[in-house]
Amino acid sequence: MKTGIIVIGLIVLFIASVIWFRQPKDTVEDRIDSIADVLSPDPVSQAVLNGAIDTESKSAQLFLVETTSEEVGQARRGTKDGRYFFETKARLSEIDREVSFYNVWLVRQIPYGYFALGEMITNDDGDFILEWESQDEKDYFEYTKIIITLQKYGESADPQEHVAEGVFGG
Repeated sequence: MKTGIIVIGLIVLFIASVIWFRQPKDTVEDRIDSIADVLSPDPVSQAVLNGAIDTESKSAQLFLVETTSEEVGQARRGTKDGRYFFETKARLSEIDREVSFYNVWLVRQIPYGYFALGEMITNDDGDFILEWESQDEKDYFEYTKIIITLQKYGESADPQEHVAEGVFGG
């Protein structure tokens, strides 16, 4: 008898739970119709992003990472013949050129992304330089951070030891 009452009570509890679970919730009107609504910034956040990241600046100073106060070079960017160009010159420590090289990277903060511009060479004064021009007409002005890394030949193509950094408009 007690077992029957317990079983009936569990069945009633189960049915009540199913009915409660299937009822429409109050937060249905907060549903997002499209993922594009989430990915597109609203006017306030766009204004903050536009003010926080300087995509207009044409020059940047480069500083050693370990000291952050010693300027070691400069970078310049712009457009030539409708194509993005980037130039940098830095006074960096001598390295064994058969084992390692300095590589220049551009970094975009939002959405995060980076790519390598290439290996630096030395000019007649002993400064490390790089001149790069895009092969397409893409605008790279949203890439505002410059990083110079010391890379070892034959190892990972990802950024290795950070040596110097700079920010356009920074």
